[in-house]
Amino acid sequence: MIQNDAQLHQAQADIQKLWRFLESARLTHSSVDYERLAAPYLLQIQERQQEVLNYLSANPKSADT
Repeated sequence: MIQNDAQLHQAQADIQKLWRFLESARLTHSSVDYERLAAPYLLQIQERQQEVLNYLSANPKSADT
């Protein structure tokens, strides 16, 4: 669960790394192998993106608290 902007930025960087990995893997693996390889990474991307959306949709904490 993302709790601050630093974690948000790290999650965004992690998502980008996974995307780049999958982009490269598409070029070097057969369709069947890629589908097997990509499935858990795509799920991880989806989960991380949902964490980002949850964090960004929450109201920011006020500076007074």
